[in-house]
Amino acid sequence: MDDPGRAGDRASFEARLSAARVRQGLDRQPQAEGRPESAPWGLGLRAGLEVASALAVGVGLGLAADWWAGTRPLFLVGGVFLGGAAGVLNVWRLMLGRHGKTVQSVRPGRPEGGGADDSRGA
Repeated sequence: MDDPGRAGDRASFEARLSAARVRQGLDRQPQAEGRPESAPWGLGLRAGLEVASALAVGVGLGLAADWWAGTRPLFLVGGVFLGGAAGVLNVWRLMLGRHGKTVQSVRPGRPEGGGADDSRGA
């Protein structure tokens, strides 16, 4: 009997399995150079939903806090601003993720050694 665990049989099996998965649409084929990952309208829809959902959560929490505290527009206004800021931050992260950057690589960091701008000493 042949040993089914041989390296040649395994490589052949993996190649045939990969080809079958691509044919059935189970694995995504590599993107061609210059082609966008998704349609622009899909990206716009996702960005709009990010902002709208964050605003809805902010307004909902603001209304609930106003009802609980017995105030009228105080927490609602704060919730609108915080929800809007959260929505913009979500869209910012969405756009950075499409270009392979992280928020930390864009934001300038503090010096590690605590140089002249370290005001905690003395």
